[in-house]
Amino acid sequence: MKSLITALSLSLGVSFAILGPGVGPALAAAASTVSVQFVNPSKFTDFQIRGRDVNYTAGLFANSVKEELTPLMKSKYPNGSLLLRFTDVDLAGRYSIANNARTIREGHPARMAFDFVLTDATGKVLAKGSTRLTDNSSLSSNRSDPRRRQLFYYERRVLNRWLRTLSPPK
Repeated sequence: MKSLITALSLSLGVSFAILGPGVGPALAAAASTVSVQFVNPSKFTDFQIRGRDVNYTAGLFANSVKEELTPLMKSKYPNGSLLLRFTDVDLAGRYSIANNARTIREGHPARMAFDFVLTDATGKVLAKGSTRLTDNSSLSSNRSDPRRRQLFYYERRVLNRWLRTLSPPK
């Protein structure tokens, strides 16, 4: 089986890679503050929006993650870099092919698994590891949050909480 490596550079300057089976070491982190990579996204639990393919979803998801985490990175880790390498994503809610829509309900929280590397301006590794996140908060807990209508709202929220609580060893 031929390995698939697709590196895309998006309009917001987000770099992400889609890596197929048998691919060697991950691509180096881009110069941006937040870099996103996907490993075999076609095998992710639930990673489809608007009836489009995973490459479409991956591009939008990468932009959303960068938009969400870059301001926090700049304030918490000035000149630092964060690489997120997603190995699975299960978007909040369920996608209905018949309705071509995602329905958000209790019992279907956002779930993600990824490897991460946080480095300072000199490239020194501040923290690295693998983690699995589940948004255990009630889907109706933030009814008044105007951002709830954003694409990937629940995924962005759980990633933001994770980065806020990440504390590298001293």
